[in-house]
Amino acid sequence: MEIGSEFWEFEDELKNDNKDCWNFGQDVKFTLSGRTSIYYVLKNILKNKEIKKAYLPSYSCFSMTKPFLDLGIEVEYYDVYYNEGLKYNIEFREDIDIFLAMNYFGYSNTNMGSYIQKFKALGKIVIEDITHSIFSSKKYSEYSDYLIGSLRKWFPIASGAIAVSRNSKFEIDLEKSTNEKMIDIKKVAMKNKKDYIEKSDNIAKETFLNQYSESGKILEDDYKNYSIDDESFKIIMGINLETIKKSRIENTKVIYNKLKNNANVKFLVNDYNEADGLLFVPIILEKEKRDSLRKYLIENKIYLPVHWPQEEQLNNIFENELSLICDQRYTSSQIGEYIDLLVEFLDKI
Repeated sequence: MEIGSEFWEFEDELKNDNKDCWNFGQDVKFTLSGRTSIYYVLKNILKNKEIKKAYLPSYSCFSMTKPFLDLGIEVEYYDVYYNEGLKYNIEFREDIDIFLAMNYFGYSNTNMGSYIQKFKALGKIVIEDITHSIFSSKKYSEYSDYLIGSLRKWFPIASGAIAVSRNSKFEIDLEKSTNEKMIDIKKVAMKNKKDYIEKSDNIAKETFLNQYSESGKILEDDYKNYSIDDESFKIIMGINLETIKKSRIENTKVIYNKLKNNANVKFLVNDYNEADGLLFVPIILEKEKRDSLRKYLIENKIYLPVHWPQEEQLNNIFENELSLICDQRYTSSQIGEYIDLLVEFLDKI
């Protein structure tokens, strides 16, 4: 079986009522994508306040930066790096208007709560990216002003993200229904991938990969002010969230147990709280080993991502990181099999 890459079409029954599960503040909006949520939150902030500079993590996807730049906000990066663990180098400065915090991969024991508190004590606006901590034992800081998060990373949905105002109502509403062009292409891609998974059709694989890419390009150019599509909204409101979290926890435990004593591998975060459902399990390898391993696994239909493609800021995590898949599409046995393959390769080089 193929491991990784994009989610495919969802067909299971939707028996749950998850409305209360997304109640993270005074006002909650469901948007097209994570960058849509950032842009929407910023537009609401700018309605009543002048914002000159935002402080963002160096270890992040450029799509997070783009909404700030599109709104004319200067961006400065604080250093996020690896040194026998995940580390931050953050300055608490008066010239910062917005601090953006990020909870990496869902580990509650490395969340940025203490930094958020300090910036709030300085009277700064805090936006917390909870994309990675949706299934963590601690999802967000009670001191944050706004929360944003991409839901597409977790679920088989064509679109979806969350924007939360913790302490008041949003004053500006989302202006548009969903981006139909992007959604239509994404849905076709997800259906084609489902056919590929079930039938192993290589021609279909080339087709859906191009379609996923096309939908992504549309999103890059046209992401602002859109709501989530209706079908994706129904899925996140009806899917079994507890089963997803439990599956990710069990899969993560398999990975930690198999790799914890391996001399070739270091975890980005050594201590795993088994109450956290992780997005991925990030490991650190020598770059040459990482790249060779990734190539070998691709040859065996295992597609492990590297986070993130660097366009603006550089750091030592990106150079050495590999994200191990632990998601609900796979059983603990399937996870164990691909980790065994990974270990076998590393032991030979």
